[in-house]
Amino acid sequence: MIRALRLFAIGIALCIGLASPAFAAGNDEESVTLKPTHEPMPPREKPVYTTDYLFAITRSITESTLVPAAQVPLVFLAVPLDIAFLPLEAIAGFFPRG
Repeated sequence: MIRALRLFAIGIALCIGLASPAFAAGNDEESVTLKPTHEPMPPREKPVYTTDYLFAITRSITESTLVPAAQVPLVFLAVPLDIAFLPLEAIAGFFPRG
Protein backbone atom coordinates (compact mmCIF):
# COMPACT_ATOMS: atom_id res chain seq x y z
CA MET A 1 0.00 0.00 0.00
CA ILE A 2 2.80 2.43 0.86
CA ARG A 3 4.58 1.51 -2.38
CA ALA A 4 1.46 2.33 -4.40
CA LEU A 5 1.12 5.71 -2.67
CA ARG A 6 4.81 6.44 -3.25
CA LEU A 7 4.52 5.62 -6.99
CA PHE A 8 1.36 7.73 -7.21
CA ALA A 9 3.11 10.68 -5.53
CA ILE A 10 6.12 10.34 -7.86
CA GLY A 11 3.77 10.24 -10.87
CA ILE A 12 1.97 13.39 -9.73
CA ALA A 13 5.29 15.17 -9.10
CA LEU A 14 6.54 14.23 -12.58
CA CYS A 15 3.34 15.44 -14.24
CA ILE A 16 3.49 18.76 -12.41
CA GLY A 17 7.20 19.13 -13.15
CA LEU A 18 6.80 18.39 -16.84
CA ALA A 19 3.64 20.49 -17.27
CA SER A 20 4.88 23.61 -15.43
CA PRO A 21 7.04 24.94 -18.33
CA ALA A 22 4.03 24.68 -20.65
CA PHE A 23 1.87 26.66 -18.22
CA ALA A 24 4.62 29.20 -17.58
CA ALA A 25 5.05 29.94 -21.28
CA GLY A 26 1.42 30.95 -21.71
CA ASN A 27 0.04 31.99 -25.07
CA ASP A 28 2.06 35.17 -25.58
CA GLU A 29 3.03 35.79 -29.18
CA GLU A 30 6.48 36.98 -28.13
CA SER A 31 7.20 33.75 -26.30
CA VAL A 32 6.35 31.76 -29.42
CA THR A 33 8.65 33.63 -31.83
CA LEU A 34 12.35 33.06 -31.44
CA LYS A 35 14.73 35.98 -31.62
CA PRO A 36 18.51 35.69 -31.99
CA THR A 37 20.58 36.83 -29.05
CA HIS A 38 23.22 38.41 -31.30
CA GLU A 39 23.51 39.81 -34.77
CA PRO A 40 24.60 37.30 -37.42
CA MET A 41 28.11 37.67 -38.81
CA PRO A 42 28.37 39.45 -42.15
CA PRO A 43 29.51 37.29 -45.07
CA ARG A 44 33.23 37.05 -45.68
CA GLU A 45 34.73 39.23 -48.34
CA LYS A 46 35.82 37.47 -51.48
CA PRO A 47 39.58 37.01 -51.59
CA VAL A 48 41.43 39.24 -53.99
CA TYR A 49 44.39 36.90 -54.42
CA THR A 50 44.97 33.25 -53.57
CA THR A 51 48.25 31.38 -53.29
CA ASP A 52 46.66 28.00 -54.02
CA TYR A 53 48.17 27.92 -57.52
CA LEU A 54 51.75 28.75 -56.51
CA PHE A 55 53.85 25.58 -56.47
CA ALA A 56 50.66 23.55 -56.78
CA ILE A 57 52.38 20.46 -58.24
CA THR A 58 54.93 20.30 -55.43
CA ARG A 59 52.25 20.92 -52.80
CA SER A 60 50.03 18.17 -54.18
CA ILE A 61 52.92 15.70 -54.08
CA THR A 62 53.94 16.56 -50.51
CA GLU A 63 50.33 16.46 -49.27
CA SER A 64 49.62 13.13 -50.98
CA THR A 65 49.55 9.75 -49.28
CA LEU A 66 52.49 8.44 -51.26
CA VAL A 67 55.32 6.71 -49.49
CA PRO A 68 57.99 9.33 -48.66
CA ALA A 69 60.56 7.35 -50.66
CA ALA A 70 58.37 7.82 -53.75
CA GLN A 71 57.79 11.51 -53.06
CA VAL A 72 61.47 12.51 -53.19
CA PRO A 73 62.08 11.82 -56.91
CA LEU A 74 58.71 13.32 -57.80
CA VAL A 75 59.54 16.52 -55.93
CA PHE A 76 62.80 16.82 -57.86
CA LEU A 77 60.76 16.66 -61.08
CA ALA A 78 57.95 18.93 -59.83
CA VAL A 79 60.04 21.88 -58.59
CA PRO A 80 61.46 22.76 -62.04
CA LEU A 81 57.96 22.47 -63.53
CA ASP A 82 56.56 24.75 -60.85
CA ILE A 83 59.32 27.28 -61.46
CA ALA A 84 58.70 27.13 -65.22
CA PHE A 85 54.98 27.76 -64.75
CA LEU A 86 55.42 30.30 -61.93
CA PRO A 87 54.37 33.33 -64.03
CA LEU A 88 51.15 31.59 -65.08
CA GLU A 89 50.51 30.44 -61.51
CA ALA A 90 51.03 33.98 -60.22
CA ILE A 91 48.50 35.36 -62.71
CA ALA A 92 46.05 32.55 -61.93
CA GLY A 93 46.08 33.63 -58.27
CA PHE A 94 43.97 36.67 -59.22
CA PHE A 95 41.16 34.31 -60.27
CA PRO A 96 40.31 32.34 -57.13
CA ARG A 97 38.04 29.35 -57.26
CA GLY A 98 34.55 30.42 -56.55
